[in-house]
Amino acid sequence: MKNYLSRIGLDRTALAVLGIMGLTFLLQAVEVAMAQVWVFGLLALVLYATEWLVSQRVTVLNKVLSRIRVGLTVRTLARQALVLALYVSMDAVGTPAYWWTAGGVAAFFVLTLVYDLVRHQVFRRARTPVKTRNLDLPGISMPEIPAPLRSLPMSRVLLADLPLVLGAVGHLAGGPAALAAAGASLTVLLALGAVLFATPVFLAHLRAPSDEEVIEGVNRALRKTRPEVVLYFTFGVGEQNAVYQANMWLDALEKADRRALVIFRERGNMPHLEPTSLPVVCVPRADDLAALDLSAVRVALYPGNTGKNIHLIQRAEIKHVFVGHGDSDKLPSSNRVSRIFDEIWVAGRGGRDRYERVRHAIDDRDVVEVGRPQLVAVQGHRPPERRAVPTVLYAPTWEGVDDNNYLTSADTAGLELVERLVRGAEPVRVIYKPHPLLGRRAPSAGAAHRRIIELIEEANGRLDPVSPEAERELAALRERVDAFRESAAEQHLTAEDLVGYRELLDRWHSLYWASSGPLRHHVVTGTVPSLFSCFNESDVMVSDISSVVADFVASGKPYAIVEMQGTDDEEFRRQFPSAGAGYVLRPGLAGLETVLAAAREPVGDELADRRAVLKRYLLGPDHPDSLTRFNAAVNDLYERALRDFPIGVFAEPVPADPFRGQTGTPVSVGD
Repeated sequence: MKNYLSRIGLDRTALAVLGIMGLTFLLQAVEVAMAQVWVFGLLALVLYATEWLVSQRVTVLNKVLSRIRVGLTVRTLARQALVLALYVSMDAVGTPAYWWTAGGVAAFFVLTLVYDLVRHQVFRRARTPVKTRNLDLPGISMPEIPAPLRSLPMSRVLLADLPLVLGAVGHLAGGPAALAAAGASLTVLLALGAVLFATPVFLAHLRAPSDEEVIEGVNRALRKTRPEVVLYFTFGVGEQNAVYQANMWLDALEKADRRALVIFRERGNMPHLEPTSLPVVCVPRADDLAALDLSAVRVALYPGNTGKNIHLIQRAEIKHVFVGHGDSDKLPSSNRVSRIFDEIWVAGRGGRDRYERVRHAIDDRDVVEVGRPQLVAVQGHRPPERRAVPTVLYAPTWEGVDDNNYLTSADTAGLELVERLVRGAEPVRVIYKPHPLLGRRAPSAGAAHRRIIELIEEANGRLDPVSPEAERELAALRERVDAFRESAAEQHLTAEDLVGYRELLDRWHSLYWASSGPLRHHVVTGTVPSLFSCFNESDVMVSDISSVVADFVASGKPYAIVEMQGTDDEEFRRQFPSAGAGYVLRPGLAGLETVLAAAREPVGDELADRRAVLKRYLLGPDHPDSLTRFNAAVNDLYERALRDFPIGVFAEPVPADPFRGQTGTPVSVGD
């Protein structure tokens, strides 16, 4: 039962609010029968308080209550029906006050229905088929939706019947009929005001461009920019987003020779896209994607393996490439589904060898080693004066899509690891940087994640706080960073704009690490500090089998992999090549002291030479650099695709003459 409630999102607070709401409705019905007006009125106030909590704090209840057919409209009508029933119980039906209340209920219902329809139409018409960034669309503009209309959903408008209910209660408790008349009038006026405010906005959106006009405007812009390469990203929208998979490729495409376009499929993912100078198109519907003018595109890059990829992969004139979002030894990193792509780009020989797992499903000729352009920001060992207190980066992976990929150590060794590090006799600084999706699938992993954060916060509570001056400066810099990110969705960014933004980020990172001192621990679950910044601030990493390990190998620093199954070291490293130059932590965290010693004194690091070999194996050679190799791979594939389908030539859906070159008597369609 507990797991079921957790799956539908009902925690103790939500259950408490739901219980109070249900009990209050029941007690109100009892008070109607007993004609106890003041008690009814007090219960009404409790009911409005629970409705406010549902609309503002415990929003998950909206969905749950709708599923069981007691949605917001039903609850509002129930409140008003109980008030009218109270008139019946008090033998006050037919009085002027009754008709004021009944008329107010009817008028309020009609006006709120009109408001809901008008507001719904405004938002529907404002939702263009395509959302863009960095594309000039002259003549295509949508009217703004005023902030009050955005912040006034039906869950708030329906609470405007409070004056009507209280006015009726006040009258039935012995007050004048004017109370009922005033309450009903105020409720109706509030609803009427909402309708009158929304109507001009609705009329403005009636004159907005149609979907067809918007698509044509986008196509005019695309014909002007003539993108040659597409970065295509699609992923389900949730609290924990996966847009980092696309973000990691933006810089490489900005520096590449070919003109690039970013295509997103989900609007909810767009706010998480990093500022970029590349043109961006978000097109949710497959039909609208098919209508986009991608006539010059000949290469499409896919960071994820998802179902909606097929909507672009069906374009035969484009060469489709799976680039992934990091090289790891997990099964999804060598998925036989990847055979639908024309090529698979990996960092080094290790990536090529991984695809041997699927035997003949993937042709070795379709695997191309291009390096990891993102790793240019990764630095080596910190100087001795900065590693006097070793910094351990703990970066557990998530639970995976199924139990075959359940490789996280968060709920097996993570708690013990962090507790030993923050409470040990010798000082150690911890940076906790979990996978963005950790805790999404397994409650035990989510609980461990939360407890790790608590341990770190408790340990930090025993340290001197960050100075108020540094906190203010950090907050000011972060505000500027966030403001730039928000404005990036509305303005056309240039390369110069991005230089300024990244300098601002660098300043924030430098101050963030410097102001916290050498002992303060860090929990990093947002976009900043970045993963690579965490790499550079650490002396050793403890992780699981994931792409983070291959990226960390670029630093040359020691790392450890948690292995709790008792597999022999050599067999473990054979199964997971990325662990080949790492220390292995066993149950009870056996081997942790050796790892910390290697962090303190790199000279005594017995696996340093193996890591240099592993780096070449996983990430490829240092020369030419990976950005050069990636760019060369894009250019080469583009030229080959162009030979197959020159600009203006597209794949024919059927042969022009199906009987050309055939022998025998042609058969007519009617035969």
